[in-house]
Amino acid sequence: MTQYQFSEEQRALREAARKFAQGVLVPAAAENERTGVEFPKAVLRDMAKHGLLGLDVPVEYGGQGLDTLSCALILEELAAGWFSSTIFAMNLATGPLLAAGSEAQKKKFLGGICNGEIVPAFALTEPAGGSDAANIKTRVAREGDGYVLRGQKIFITNAHRADVIIVFARSTADAPRGKGISIVLVEKGTPGLKIGQRFETIAHGANPIWEVVFDECRVPRENLIGAEGEGFSYIQKDFAKIRAVYGSRCVGVAQAAIDYALQYAVERVQFGQKVASFQGIRFKVAELVTKIEAARQLSYRAAAMADEGHHEAPVAASMAKIFASQVAVEVTGEAMQLLGGHGLLRLHPLERMYREAKLFQIGDGTSEVLKLLVSRHANKRATDRQSARVD
Repeated sequence: MTQYQFSEEQRALREAARKFAQGVLVPAAAENERTGVEFPKAVLRDMAKHGLLGLDVPVEYGGQGLDTLSCALILEELAAGWFSSTIFAMNLATGPLLAAGSEAQKKKFLGGICNGEIVPAFALTEPAGGSDAANIKTRVAREGDGYVLRGQKIFITNAHRADVIIVFARSTADAPRGKGISIVLVEKGTPGLKIGQRFETIAHGANPIWEVVFDECRVPRENLIGAEGEGFSYIQKDFAKIRAVYGSRCVGVAQAAIDYALQYAVERVQFGQKVASFQGIRFKVAELVTKIEAARQLSYRAAAMADEGHHEAPVAASMAKIFASQVAVEVTGEAMQLLGGHGLLRLHPLERMYREAKLFQIGDGTSEVLKLLVSRHANKRATDRQSARVD
């Protein structure tokens, strides 16, 4: 059983993140809901100044060089302030660069990502390949001294403002499922790169999602990340880490929601007593905070397993994301209920958190797909145990 304890440094990192989240992100989130603009560059620069970008990127490339458990602690606090900030604190796009990028690619892009000067985008999802990421149709072919991209991506976060897009494309047509996928860097302004429609969503307007079209989009050979056809092998190494910390993000939002609702409940008087004193409310709160803590510990353990390189870390991370996302949806909904009619008002942040939470069960691997992975592991374990008993 993987164990973990927090060092004094980790506790200090968490406290610093909490102060930043409450002092900067909470008011920024409220202002963003009012204005509807993209994530502010001023806040991004402020995050960089406080060491809250590139959390997992090595120090030599401009990042913080933190382990996964430390990242989870920080992301939980940032998400409690404003979930949208976590997209930049630990970006999906850095994973392939760290796993297989050349030294030149790392030096060119990672430093700018970590100081907020470069905004990256991660382009995997397609109309026919969302959860089924292996079903990629976008093609990349070597032509002359470079590569040409042809195809379409959808739901690409911040594509409209991205300085570089990490693109997954099929380079071998007849490769086995999940093979023959390459990763290329497409920089802003590249001929043939077209940003299409914006998809309107119920939340996360600060980091909008877009269609991206590659129309004979030519990139130089040095923009290939790693070897041709090995793209999935590079991101699979990162899945345990990404999903474990995603669980912590869900926990952060859930904790913020119940904290806000409880503050209201201890001040609001109905039928001659505080709302928080009703037994029905107290029992409901007890259930919710218990589930939040269970999700928190599951996520921390998954992060510690990822740091340890445990062979079951991907399964533990999938469990953490499944459960924590479910808890976030339930808690934000119940928190709104605790406020009664006030819960529906945009005056309070709960309705935003409620809308945000639904993404957690869909983004970065739907709960249904992750359940398939977990059940596959459970079935294999049961089969192995049965075989051991027979032997």
